[in-house]
Amino acid sequence: MNARTALRSVAVVGGGPVALMSAVALQQALPGAGVTLVPAPVPADALADRFPLALPAVHDVLARVGMAPDLLLARGVARPRYASVFADWSRDGSDWMVGDDAAATLAEGRLSALWLRARDARERVPPFHALNPGCVAAAAGIADPRVEPALHLDPARLAQALASIGGQAGVRFAAPFAGIGPDGAIRLQDGTRVEADLMVDASGPARLLSGAGTFEDWRDALPCDRVSFGAAEEDPGTCDRYRATAQGWQATWPGVRVVAGGEGTAIAPGRVAEAFAGRVVVLGDAAVQPGPLGRASFTLALGQLALLLELLPARDPEPLLQAEYNRRAGLQADRMRDFLGLHYRGGGRMQGPFWHRLRTVTRPASLDRLLAQFARRGQVVPADEELVQRDAWTAVLLGQGMVPERPDPIVLSVAPAQAARLLNDLATRLAALDYPA
Repeated sequence: MNARTALRSVAVVGGGPVALMSAVALQQALPGAGVTLVPAPVPADALADRFPLALPAVHDVLARVGMAPDLLLARGVARPRYASVFADWSRDGSDWMVGDDAAATLAEGRLSALWLRARDARERVPPFHALNPGCVAAAAGIADPRVEPALHLDPARLAQALASIGGQAGVRFAAPFAGIGPDGAIRLQDGTRVEADLMVDASGPARLLSGAGTFEDWRDALPCDRVSFGAAEEDPGTCDRYRATAQGWQATWPGVRVVAGGEGTAIAPGRVAEAFAGRVVVLGDAAVQPGPLGRASFTLALGQLALLLELLPARDPEPLLQAEYNRRAGLQADRMRDFLGLHYRGGGRMQGPFWHRLRTVTRPASLDRLLAQFARRGQVVPADEELVQRDAWTAVLLGQGMVPERPDPIVLSVAPAQAARLLNDLATRLAALDYPA
């Protein structure tokens, strides 16, 4: 019988919230080990560190280190994001929204199927996003306590809070990173060295510990490879606002104006083929770069960190455990790639040179399968390692004008007029905050 020997030491390299979060979580999970944080510059394309946003699926990871969503909101470290608004992104030009929490429900059947049943019969129905509590709250500029929002995190305040928690937990803060020695140890700018049983590369796309490695290029799926950031002229409130343009898209996030396409910071969408190899695991933008659309980088970083904590390695490399980590981390990343790629390939905007180019680009096979299933059955099949609400997929599909070939059999017993009444009544109750919790 082979006994597992616990990690004695961990070194985390990086200068932003992803590195700090990793160091704190690992120190708390390994109270008997020494965790050292080695600071390094945050690259301009490290979107997880510069624009952190946590979807509800990873709030438990924040809570695990003592940063529960309610506490972050109360202390001004975070502000809520209930939904995202997309303008000029559909074929008919109408705006649509994607909520960060689940949509409402009706006993008569799936909401999307009832909506299509009534709409196909030319009954008067509300916009689909009017049936999502998060979208309703964002549009009205109100806070609904029954909705779990995504968390827009202030990177400076988040880093300060994590540094404080890390210091109390026993994380050692070392001198800045200087390089990797020929023996594989981390060299510091003060001339000292750091050796560790496990090394975490959270340095962003620079990948200071892991190097280039094998990288899967996602530019066909996620075509935004240039982005610029500036000060926002207006506060978008509790939603992110996107507008498609001929050259790409523009967005307004809290305090930030984003222009995708044209000039700006170069982005390389994609992921490393193996996030865990030898004694090094890469997290955050060092492992996967999904680009700026949807601000998914930090959510992916926390999802990867949750996997690492679940499959906590031993002192000696374990090939089967590493293979399982790489498999599940890859599923997480690829599923997010497909969700974000859906915004570019879901049948919406088709005008302008940026969008015309997409007609000749091959989609990922997994996204083609999802689109085919929805076209036939009107369903989004759940997947393992999902970080996005299932209702968000449906909202993107319907918002861009995709319609299934045949109705859901479950709602065929509901007359179109009855479906319309149910939906309009639900929309009225949601707008009045008069619906079951």
